[in-house]
Amino acid sequence: MKKLLLSTFIMINLLTGCSSDSDYNEVETYNDKDVLYKKAAVLQDAAAQFALGANYYFGQNGYTQDYSQAKKWFEASAKQGYTTSQYNLGLMYNKGEGVKPDYKKAIMYYEQAAQANFVRAQNNLGFIYYEGKVVPQDLDKAKFWFEKAANQGHLKSQLALATIYLSNRKNYPKGLELLKPALKANNPEAQVLMGVLYYNGTVVSKDMNEAKRYFDMACKNGLQKGCELSKDIQ
Repeated sequence: MKKLLLSTFIMINLLTGCSSDSDYNEVETYNDKDVLYKKAAVLQDAAAQFALGANYYFGQNGYTQDYSQAKKWFEASAKQGYTTSQYNLGLMYNKGEGVKPDYKKAIMYYEQAAQANFVRAQNNLGFIYYEGKVVPQDLDKAKFWFEKAANQGHLKSQLALATIYLSNRKNYPKGLELLKPALKANNPEAQVLMGVLYYNGTVVSKDMNEAKRYFDMACKNGLQKGCELSKDIQ
């Protein structure tokens, strides 16, 4: 098995889920549809507008699924600074759900929420700038947003930031420190990353037994990549 690349690790194991975090389900329950509509449309209550948008998005609580209505009410709520609605509009434009994909608008809404310290928006912005598919890659911006989210304990951002730091010798200690919470939480992605470090022997002393041990832990915790890497070690 050739030397494993940290950049490959982050792309395979983290980026695939960067935009899947959703807060559509954080909805206050309204048993009376008329009461909800009055609060949203007449009283202009931002939380009620969000709840109405979420009900239309999912087609739940007696509502027929309607992305255009979901977008309408998320927009009304977002204009009042409701960060969850801002974030969800970012998701809709990012994924092309009920709208044509529009990455500029996705970033705009993510940034509105991220500036208000909404951790999932910060994480998604970090991955957008790290991946460089919809905008030119900008590692400084990626690190900026990953750090914002990591400081709030967001696991994906901690792992992504650790991977970036571990790619630069002078930042090895900081990268290892960022791995500790995820390893303590028995996170399989962190276990694979630690196994990669022991396999490569650049950040820590090369130790194939430790590499296999971490790969096996990740495999046991359901990460197929850990199983594959473990099998490659004889």
